[in-house]
Amino acid sequence: MIPKFNEYKERFQLESKNTIEPGLAAITNALDKVGNPHLKLKFVHVAGTNGKGSTISMMNAILQAHGIKTGCFYSPCFIDVHDQIQLNGEFISTSQLDEAFSRAKEAGLSGMLTDFELLTVLAFLAFEKFQPDIVLLETGMGGRYDSTNVISTLISVIPSIALEHEQFLGNTIEEVATHKAGIIKPGSPVVIGPMEIKAEQVLMEEAMKTKSPVWRINKDFSLKNGLYEDTEGHNFTNLSVPLKGPHQMNNAALAIRSVLYVAEKLNIDIDETILRKGLSETFIPGRFEKITEYLYFDGAHNPASARALVETIKENFPDTPIHFYIGMIKGKDTEKILRIFEEISTNFTFVDFDDERAMPANALSKISESNNVSVTKDLINSLSNTISEKQVTIVSGSLYLLSGVRLKAIRMFKII
Repeated sequence: MIPKFNEYKERFQLESKNTIEPGLAAITNALDKVGNPHLKLKFVHVAGTNGKGSTISMMNAILQAHGIKTGCFYSPCFIDVHDQIQLNGEFISTSQLDEAFSRAKEAGLSGMLTDFELLTVLAFLAFEKFQPDIVLLETGMGGRYDSTNVISTLISVIPSIALEHEQFLGNTIEEVATHKAGIIKPGSPVVIGPMEIKAEQVLMEEAMKTKSPVWRINKDFSLKNGLYEDTEGHNFTNLSVPLKGPHQMNNAALAIRSVLYVAEKLNIDIDETILRKGLSETFIPGRFEKITEYLYFDGAHNPASARALVETIKENFPDTPIHFYIGMIKGKDTEKILRIFEEISTNFTFVDFDDERAMPANALSKISESNNVSVTKDLINSLSNTISEKQVTIVSGSLYLLSGVRLKAIRMFKII
């Protein structure tokens, strides 16, 4: 389900399937029908369990600050289909998406693709028209058989690897890593973040096969206490990462290492002052986003991101009671996520929200081991009654929950 996507499909009478079907044959055929727009673009390709969107956003902020024209493709959306395709930091407009849909319709793509495959084709068409200097491309799921993996890339980035989507990617960390490693391309460097040694070894073996240089965080480059350094002699000081949590320092390091290589390939000099400014202005909705002094939104939807959220809370609010509001999509590792959240809180409100894939709040409450549990069908009203300076309230569990109420929360609680 991609909000507002069906409106375009209906207007253009263009059909696609709301299913997940890993593989590249269908999209390769479709791209050939529309003139292979992806072959006319330069890419940074980003795969991983968590950190993809944050890393892309920081890369984008730094590149744009240097006057580099960018295109970005994110997955999933936060508000609706328009924010998944961004042109120089602006959501794709209705007229721009109309034009891409029109070309897809004329090429006879109706019925050929899944929703995400079709969206990927539309993104490539929009980028071809916009002609950015570089496209920052996020995979949808996995990597090797993800519909975005039809490109050649300047550099590949893999921020993290953990178990996820087991029905598609496998039940071991090595199997998941094998899928992520599929974005590594012959001769193109790969930048990798912190991960289990078993996962890193899979990436190293793939890079050896493809003769790809590997840059590993805290071995070949690092960002600590505001200082970025790498083995090629780059050194930047007094860097500020506005995104909260220790994991975001790692993502920022990945972003800087990748940007340095992209700039070299585009024959652009990176200025330390401009880099510092761009990085400091990075903003992503739903990533430990401060709504009020005592209310934060964070779309932690798998065990690894739940762990990152817990560590961020510990770092920023070590002695403050926490009240979690949780809504989740079916199929997630709900039990493991709740056990992680329960390490720092016993106060949970589970949320029913408007999505056909949403897990009922009552079902979530039965999985919880907390001794203070409630449910709500009206998140905003419940927040109005419970937000207090005596505790920090965290709304989490699903980006779809957050996207549905974020603007209402901003208006209701009169912030930024």
